[in-house]
Amino acid sequence: MRTRSTFKHSLLLAGLLSALSGVLLLPVVVRAGGPLIVGGPGYGVEGQPFVWDTSAPVQYRVDGGPLARKPDGTVTVNNATGVARVQAMFQVWQNMPTANITFTYAGPLQSYGAFSDGDVSTVEEYDAVMGSCNDGVQSPVIFDADGSIFYQLLGDSAIIGFAGPCQLDPATGHILSAGGMFNGQNRDGINTPDSYPANYEMTAAEFDEAVAHELGHFVGLDHSQINTEVLFEPFGACSVDDLAGLPLMFPYAICQARSTAGLPMLAPDDLAWVSELYPETANAPPDRIPFNTRYGTLRGTILFSDGETPAQGLNVIARSTTTPQRVAVSVFSGYLFTGNPGQTVTGDNDFGTPLGSRNPLLMGTYDIPVPPGSYYVWVESVSPLLAGAELGPLYPPIPNPSHGEYWNANESATDHELTQDAVTVAAGAIVSDLNIILNGTPPRFDSFESSQLWLIDPPPAWLREEDLDPSPLEA
Repeated sequence: MRTRSTFKHSLLLAGLLSALSGVLLLPVVVRAGGPLIVGGPGYGVEGQPFVWDTSAPVQYRVDGGPLARKPDGTVTVNNATGVARVQAMFQVWQNMPTANITFTYAGPLQSYGAFSDGDVSTVEEYDAVMGSCNDGVQSPVIFDADGSIFYQLLGDSAIIGFAGPCQLDPATGHILSAGGMFNGQNRDGINTPDSYPANYEMTAAEFDEAVAHELGHFVGLDHSQINTEVLFEPFGACSVDDLAGLPLMFPYAICQARSTAGLPMLAPDDLAWVSELYPETANAPPDRIPFNTRYGTLRGTILFSDGETPAQGLNVIARSTTTPQRVAVSVFSGYLFTGNPGQTVTGDNDFGTPLGSRNPLLMGTYDIPVPPGSYYVWVESVSPLLAGAELGPLYPPIPNPSHGEYWNANESATDHELTQDAVTVAAGAIVSDLNIILNGTPPRFDSFESSQLWLIDPPPAWLREEDLDPSPLEA
């Protein structure tokens, strides 16, 4: 299995450590299906995602070296083709008519520190260019043509790329710079997955989707968990229905390219969230569409079995009642609340993270932008097979003892998990109070109890590691 961006938060953490210099002792990032970073008290706009200022196009610069080359130095994808590919993948996000964000190619990477020859080919040059990103000088897209920088940094040839914001504006809540790097080894014409280190090959269409995925992080989107059935389907041969609803922002490259199945690159989840973060307004140009004329919102809170304590970090999915695998949008409960509020009792975590709201009313809540229609709302745990992708506001994520449950109009801690009622939403409307009370959760002492403490012994069989089939994760 190829990892799209396990290391996606490295840029963000580096930028925050630089920006907060001595203040941020334990950098825990708010993560969610939806926005990548959420503002906290005094850092950004509390409870609001960090986004780019869209009053002007977002500028980016691209490496001047080849995108891919063989170990012997033979170039397999030249710079012009690489730049054109990056431009086209930015255009994928810009083309969403209900999203108001545009991009512009500002030229080759600027020299900075130890980087001066235009081609990032060493770790030292990578460090210099990413330093310029952390300083807000430029937003770089780097080509690691032979994968050597990836291997030196991460020791892993399966990672296709990573990207994310570098510098944030704590006053306005805007992203000021972002960057990323792509592993050209995946396009060097060599496919030796059993070698050490392994060398995987991707088709041009598959690689394009990986680039667009990373640029989603550049925009401010996080990973999403929908249609995890693909983890158990033949590698590169997912069912078309599952593939249609599988977000481009799914953390692993499991399936064949969407274009080979006649599908657009962005799934409904991707389209909904980029539009939610950058909504087109009523004053939109003729070729654009106001967001609130194409989307409504489903809203509620996930609660433990006591019906009072909000449950953080569970995946909530709204699925179309007519095409549930193809049309689905998700978010994690409590996605706007901090993943680490900090505490002073032990003296080793005084500050927590500056990110994420401290408003307790946001704990366990969810908001899902959906096209008008009829939906079933389902809550589930973060898949143990995706836990390494850091999904949801908590890390490690909280398990869901009920193993999944639908919303119904008579919610209780004793209803059947599969009892479901449809919810209809119109464009511009908000359907609220879609609260789900989980069944069979352990007793709770208080709302700040550790998500890692279990008050039942032994844990449910489905949570035991030995019961998980590891085969889908093998390369």
